[in-house]
Amino acid sequence: MAAVGGLTFSATAPAQADVTNGLMLEYRLDESTGNVADDSSGNHRDGTVNGTVSWGGQQGLAFNGSNTYVKMPDNLMAGLSSITVDFDVWIDPTMGKPYFLYGLGNTSGTAGNGYLFSTGNQFRTGITLSDFHAEQQTRPGTSYQLARGMWKHVTYTQTGNTGILYENGVEKARNAGITITPGAIGGGTTTADYIGRSLYSTDLYFKGRMRDFRLYNRALAANEVAEVANRGEVQWQQLQALADNNGALAMWQADTGIAGGTGAYMRFPADFPADKFCNHCLVPPTGWKSEYGVVPTQWPQPDITDRSQFTLQQINDIEDAIVAKVQPTSDTLVRDTTYQLDYFYDGKRDRVVAQTNAPPSVTDPLKAAYPDEVVTEAPANTAPADKCTPLTRTAGEVSTLTPTPAAGLTNDRTDLQWQQLQALRDYNCALAAFDDPTIGPVLIFPSDHTDLTVANPTGWTSPFGEKPTDWPEPTTARSAQFTLDQIKDVQAAVIRQLSPEGVSSGVPSYSLSVYYDGMSDRVVVETDASASATDPLLAAYPNKITIKPYTQPTAAPEEAEKAEG
Repeated sequence: MAAVGGLTFSATAPAQADVTNGLMLEYRLDESTGNVADDSSGNHRDGTVNGTVSWGGQQGLAFNGSNTYVKMPDNLMAGLSSITVDFDVWIDPTMGKPYFLYGLGNTSGTAGNGYLFSTGNQFRTGITLSDFHAEQQTRPGTSYQLARGMWKHVTYTQTGNTGILYENGVEKARNAGITITPGAIGGGTTTADYIGRSLYSTDLYFKGRMRDFRLYNRALAANEVAEVANRGEVQWQQLQALADNNGALAMWQADTGIAGGTGAYMRFPADFPADKFCNHCLVPPTGWKSEYGVVPTQWPQPDITDRSQFTLQQINDIEDAIVAKVQPTSDTLVRDTTYQLDYFYDGKRDRVVAQTNAPPSVTDPLKAAYPDEVVTEAPANTAPADKCTPLTRTAGEVSTLTPTPAAGLTNDRTDLQWQQLQALRDYNCALAAFDDPTIGPVLIFPSDHTDLTVANPTGWTSPFGEKPTDWPEPTTARSAQFTLDQIKDVQAAVIRQLSPEGVSSGVPSYSLSVYYDGMSDRVVVETDASASATDPLLAAYPNKITIKPYTQPTAAPEEAEKAEG
């Protein structure tokens, strides 16, 4: 949802925006046919896809792990004292090791001979003038892995003596002791510049998907890295600013637009002068910045603009009529909130939309009064029906641990995918979901669960109304020792032992939290009870219970209101 000129309207965010200064090449890897990775930077550095070629449109190029790789032009780093390598990657959960995500350099026999590379196994970037013995590495730590089964955005920048490695626009590692410049590799001559292939012939080919692979001849600043990592959101901010600055009612992103255009559209009020349409939009005043603090060097230009059937006042009048019908105000000025209601102007359809669970007896008069102006729909946040039957339902029946993913929740992309993983757990009736630092997202099912296939919940949206096109593809496994009923039995026994109902005077009362931890496959009991009280539980359920000190729960912080749009 976004607001322009005080009007609420729906919006579909675009797919991409750019930081273009210093861009040497960009492979969007969204082709549909052929074996050419087109360089969309305009610098004519096309790549060649070797081996099996499998294009996936917005899902990027699929690498099969056996022979697929992209050969980039030779000598890409010649003369460079600084560099940025930036790309989206989805690592297959079955990917072995070792492997390179990309390698820029040379080979000698079966080994690398001077190169710059990144890998997700022991997530790191290394640079060397010879082989792996002399690599100068930038990495978070020897045990940190780039999560598999979900899209990640990887960026490496280097200038001077400093290399910085980012994940989803957030700095993960820094090395201020690098002594090798990219241009020094091979004296500027590099003939093994690959995506998806190592410079060591005994290493594995990459298995997974990649898209939007970029090289810059400079080190992007931290805010620019965040800008590129969140480029769809950034371009959307720019389009909103353009719409607001030019008096548009709404803007949206179409799947296709004018050839070479942005695919962005704008809708103006019915009484808006035709000669004022945003064919050459006036950009906001000097000094406008994205939320990442970057002043754009270029602005997206809408492909097509058009006039609405409504004036701004007419839309406001219709929205008032919707509220009055669905949520009328009583004599006591208390809003009747029996029915859910969200309403907005949809510029793409040129209609006012009322999303509500009100019955037809309430909504039909609205549609009759405004037959070509109002559309009624079910609320967007309606939870989808569960995949599994009530007999096998687990979601909400046991208290489970929801650990923070290994990558943390420091960026919108990780946060959204974490929400999706929990939705997959609930929809597929798994016992638990967690992020394994080695293999990525995992779902644990009861030991007697027969179907380990995972379905995406149709119609799911995030708490902020996002409708993702990419879903994590978790590794699935069964609990080694618990059915759903067995976990419930253990939890009930713990409560009877440590927090019985009707506690009489003189019987100790303990603090208690009981939950199932899928990562350890144990029922965890957090309590301040003494060992004499908990030992009987450990004896009754050997290797099934973990006792931990009780920690006072803290209230969950209120979610910050996300910028609309």
